Amino acid sequence: MRIRDARPEELAPKPRKARPLSPRQQAIKKREAAIEKVLNELGAGPASAIKKIELEDGEKLPTIRAAIVKQIKGSKSSVKLAVRNGDIYLSRGPIPRSGGGRKPKSDS
Repeated sequence: MRIRDARPEELAPKPRKARPLSPRQQAIKKREAAIEKVLNELGAGPASAIKKIELEDGEKLPTIRAAIVKQIKGSKSSVKLAVRNGDIYLSRGPIPRSGGGRKPKSDS
């Protein structure tokens, strides 16, 4: 055992080294940047503009949809989201229905 006088510098917190991002974190950052770019384009463009997001191989609809919803809520934008035939549509204006599904009630 050795006993010696310590200096205050020895107790100071050491700066942390920046860790490289994992592939998952890189994919999330890339996806968030792309979504932010689309939301900015929609905000700057006409309200009638509609953007279509097509999924690539390996991407899952619930994951991409959740990421978009998170970005929309975070930016407090008025962008509307719709899922049609496995694709995601974004617009500031109303998004037309696909025509299938429920039919309106008739007055008869």
